[in-house]
Amino acid sequence: MFTTDIFLPNLDDVKDFVKMTSKYKRLPISLISDKYVIDAHSIIGIISLDISKPIQLQITEEDIPSSFMVDLEPYLYKK
Repeated sequence: MFTTDIFLPNLDDVKDFVKMTSKYKRLPISLISDKYVIDAHSIIGIISLDISKPIQLQITEEDIPSSFMVDLEPYLYKK
């Protein structure tokens, strides 16, 4: 399992993130915020979260493509 925090501070970032995750439809990507668990491929689901704070990204699969990790880089939360 892989987990990290991401930050999507505005709707343009949300749209770009969903567009990026759509390239990895078979990858089980979840976003966790408070008590909510959302499919990261769903723009409506992400918009329903509080995007003013970091969101935990979770992938339950062990075999994560290296291209996904490169694509994820701009969205990683930098403390």
